Amino acid sequence: MKTDSNLIEYFSTVQNGRALDALTQFKNISISGAGNYSAKAFTVADILREKKDIKAVMWVVNDVTTQDNTVKALQLWSGLDVFAYSKALVDPSRLKYSGRMNKIAAVELANYLGRGERKVAVLSYTDALDSFPDYKSIKERRIVLKKGESVDMNELFEKLIDLGYEVCGGNDPEKGEYHKSGEVLTIFPLCSDHPVRIDVGFDEIGSIHLYNAESGEDLKELSSVEIIPASFESAGADISSFFTKDMLVIEDELDLVDEFYENWNTIFDEVYGKVFSLAFVSFNEDEENHQHLHFISVLKYRGVYDLINDLRDKQRDEWRTVVLTKDKTELTNIFDENNFSFDVGLDWISRKHGVFLVEVDKESVLPQSFQNPELKLAFITDKETSSLREEKKKHFTQKAIFDFVTSLKPNDYVVHANHGIGRYLGLEKRTIDDVTREYLQIGYAENDKLFVPIDQADKVNKFIGADEQPPRLTRLGSVEWNTITRKVQKETEAIAKELLLLYAERKSAKGFRCKEDNQAQHLFDEAFPYEETPGQMKSIIDVKADMERIEPMDRLVCGDVGFGKTEVAMRAAFKAVQNGKQVAFISPITILADQHYRSFIKRMEGFDVRVDVLSRFRTQKEQKEILRKLVRGEVDVVIGTHRLLQPDVKFKDLGLVVVDEEQRFGVKQKEKFKDLKKEVHVLTLTATPIPRTLNFALNKLRDISTITTPPPGRLPIITEVRRYSHGLIRDAILRELSRGGQVYFLHNRVQTIDSVADKLRKLIPEARFCVAHGKLGSSDLEERIISFKDHKCDVLVSSTIIENGIDLANANTLIVNNAERLGLAQLYQLRGRVGRGKKQAYAYFLYHGQRLKLDAKKRLRAIVEASELGSGFQIAMKDLEIRGAGDILGAKQHGAINVVGVSHFIRMLNKAVDDLKAGKVIREEEPEEVSVELPLTAYIPDNYIVNSKEKINAYQKMSACDSMEYLTEIRDEILEDYGKMPAEVLNLFRMLELKILARKAKLVSVKTEDLGMNKGKEVVLHMSGLVKPENIISLLEHNSKWRITGTRLRITIAELGMHWFDELRDSVKRLSMSIREK
Repeated sequence: MKTDSNLIEYFSTVQNGRALDALTQFKNISISGAGNYSAKAFTVADILREKKDIKAVMWVVNDVTTQDNTVKALQLWSGLDVFAYSKALVDPSRLKYSGRMNKIAAVELANYLGRGERKVAVLSYTDALDSFPDYKSIKERRIVLKKGESVDMNELFEKLIDLGYEVCGGNDPEKGEYHKSGEVLTIFPLCSDHPVRIDVGFDEIGSIHLYNAESGEDLKELSSVEIIPASFESAGADISSFFTKDMLVIEDELDLVDEFYENWNTIFDEVYGKVFSLAFVSFNEDEENHQHLHFISVLKYRGVYDLINDLRDKQRDEWRTVVLTKDKTELTNIFDENNFSFDVGLDWISRKHGVFLVEVDKESVLPQSFQNPELKLAFITDKETSSLREEKKKHFTQKAIFDFVTSLKPNDYVVHANHGIGRYLGLEKRTIDDVTREYLQIGYAENDKLFVPIDQADKVNKFIGADEQPPRLTRLGSVEWNTITRKVQKETEAIAKELLLLYAERKSAKGFRCKEDNQAQHLFDEAFPYEETPGQMKSIIDVKADMERIEPMDRLVCGDVGFGKTEVAMRAAFKAVQNGKQVAFISPITILADQHYRSFIKRMEGFDVRVDVLSRFRTQKEQKEILRKLVRGEVDVVIGTHRLLQPDVKFKDLGLVVVDEEQRFGVKQKEKFKDLKKEVHVLTLTATPIPRTLNFALNKLRDISTITTPPPGRLPIITEVRRYSHGLIRDAILRELSRGGQVYFLHNRVQTIDSVADKLRKLIPEARFCVAHGKLGSSDLEERIISFKDHKCDVLVSSTIIENGIDLANANTLIVNNAERLGLAQLYQLRGRVGRGKKQAYAYFLYHGQRLKLDAKKRLRAIVEASELGSGFQIAMKDLEIRGAGDILGAKQHGAINVVGVSHFIRMLNKAVDDLKAGKVIREEEPEEVSVELPLTAYIPDNYIVNSKEKINAYQKMSACDSMEYLTEIRDEILEDYGKMPAEVLNLFRMLELKILARKAKLVSVKTEDLGMNKGKEVVLHMSGLVKPENIISLLEHNSKWRITGTRLRITIAELGMHWFDELRDSVKRLSMSIREK
């Protein structure tokens, strides 16, 4: 399938009617739930196929990456000519050239849209505020050269100069340039993809050819060529001058760009109603003319069984599923082996349902997948089926996933480990001696700038302070940053001592080492009625290994709601009981404790494990009896709330404490958990770690296991943020009831919850309502919850008591009232109450008032964007960004974090811990950072990874690589996401490989020096004090041409030979191996 194919034509029977009808009726509409760029392109292509009266489209996006992705996706779906308008990146060394290129781009856009043809222009919101020339003036000034016509060359040159064309320096003109050589005029006209060669003899045009600038070969002979102006002198008009009654203007997720909206509205208000307009929004703040589509992401399949089951379910429900693959043979074999019917190609998709396998070129960049339950359409690519292939990765990426969850964008505050706080200004390429590198440009106080090599990108992190106040920029070259870091260093050393003391106490504590699994454990594990997900199995292995060590376990297991954390805890509990120990399972609320009690009773049935629950659902007499049994060892597993932490609760032999959702407990309870960790194994379960827990876990101060794979058949939850509306509430509840389901309605004010329930009863008399909140008596609350579980009522009107409390597969619609008042982690937890089975689940977050405050908007936008299951980590970090860091380690660290930021504070804390563990004398000789400077062009070109945030993320991951295995995994990941690597990226990986080897070889730097007098270059290895004479001898045995001068090893590039870099890498590798051997 070609990327320029008109893919939408195959889907003529799959119409997105609501968006089309609304646009026809109202002309100006907003759409939420449109999904990713691929799904948006599908929606727009569908509209354009049906609405022939739309002649041109102007699509305004957030950034250059979205622009590039949108262009590719729309070309794929619509087959239309799509023009990407973007200004040249400002390069200080070519400022004049950049300004000229910007004018050329503006002329091209004006010419492109002014012709009245059916075309699409995609541009970023910043570029949309530019000035543009008038198309009429372009048309009047243009010249047309025809084959066979007479031409006066001097007159022609004057016209070209008048049109803004310039003479190029070499033989190959760039856009807006020309070159004359003998009787041949070479010109690169605007709005052409290739330059043109014009042969002129005896003042007559003999031939006109398009030609390939790289090869010089003619591509096509032309009868004429149009040359439009390459510049415009006047201020020009704003973009609204292009708006016509047959144009569709698309605003794509621009609702958070406040500074843009003010200017944009000034322009757009004048023509609103004259053009068709469509606004894609994360959620709607204006109910009028609004449509919500139901596009959702496609979850990654975790195996053949998962894929085949999902596709069979879709076939049974009459879906159309397109599977886009680079390896048709592999998937064909998998389908055939499982007797699964499918079609190859899309020829039949308009006439029948089913699965359609489409092969694409191996070097293609795959679009994003999407699915829509309403349209019964799914678009799946290799990214979702990658787990079916033979496992090649060893999963070294945990560190990178955690360290770099926040991406950088221009103007973000950043902290550089060595130079302090600055403002990230963007990426910049620099060419020195024909070698091009890319740098992170950081602005500091007094307009100073720092250019950070990309191999040191991991030294730069986003600044997140203790509150929302912007930080003070550091002065480069001053002692200011050193003074600050020395002060903070004392604090981190004090904390490090406290932490190490805690861990030393744990390690020296008389812990209990569990034996390896016995026969009963194997039988218990095998009795699990489901297949464990990979993350779940890894967590179980991690926990068991911890329990078999002498020091007490302190492990955090993080996984989304319903991903199987409880089973991990049950296996740990069973192991402790098999080793003669008691288990305490502590839940934040009574209902959850009761639910876990029922789950444990059912799971432990037949295994002779005595389980009980200590909660307010028990009478005083029952509680005293349970306490007595605990002391005598007659209860193996006790489940309860923080009641289990009270002084009167005594155990005969406690061996394991399981803490569920630690962030729900108070400070005193958390201090008690800290004390417990010195004595017994502690396992913490959470879906959204609190920032403190998150940062400890991310930075190796605590063991962590993650479960990121959902159980088979789970669908992402369709999430809508809407203004409070009785009509919406009634429709949502009745739709759920029509399929036999139940609804949670959350109202988090106990004082008004009963009156809200009464209003709902009047609004939907067909439904049965019950109310539950924490102020009810224990027996009354239990009775109401059980009534809802037994389906004696349809809608549970509740406070946030349901956040961690009820596990009900039949409840698949959640409505949250006053969602803007809740925190992001809370919203995420609440949404996890629905979607526990295979039914499509819905979550509605309702707000009151006309407009939301920016923080509330960010929170709600984040919850909509985190539609994929397994997003708990991203949610926790996003919450940290929005709220500020707060007390990561306690209130007393607030000031230090505000000065250096969370990331650097944790970095310094880690170093302090490592220093105290290893001893500073040993560490002082270690080279802190290896510098590699070699004559090799190594960077990521803009046309390979277009999105600057994604590019920085890639640079950070790559520069953080500390092993070959990890580097290989990152290389595979980038290859899979972005296709075949250009030479510059391959060189970058070679440099990083050398850097890893140089670090192991205890080198300070690897660089080249010019020998002068045309003698070429010399490679210089600067050794640290850890390189010994015997190590150097080992290197000389490998290559005797190396020379020693003090702490330097030297060799010329000529002596290294034709494949100098490979020989250099082998030499450094030999040195590193000798150090490891010694």
